[in-house]
Amino acid sequence: MVRYPQRSRANPARKLITLIVIVCIGIAFYFYAGQAYAYWQTKRELNKLIGHMEMLKAENTALQGEILLLHDPEYLGLRARRELGLVRPGEIIFSVGD
Repeated sequence: MVRYPQRSRANPARKLITLIVIVCIGIAFYFYAGQAYAYWQTKRELNKLIGHMEMLKAENTALQGEILLLHDPEYLGLRARRELGLVRPGEIIFSVGD
């Protein structure tokens, strides 16, 4: 029969070390979780801002195209007729009611 050495039941130093290790792991987890949450929020905000920036780039491209069109006299005349109701000399306006 093999006999194993008996462990002492009351070893306060071992219990204290175990408690300190558990507390240190808990504190480390607390700080890690806080940093991970802050990172997640920052990443989400970054993705939202990137989407907004892409939308603004598309709008900027459309406005640049419109600037090029505004240099065209024919386009300006068409737009003046449509939006402002302007007419050229000698033209007659017919208005048809709904």
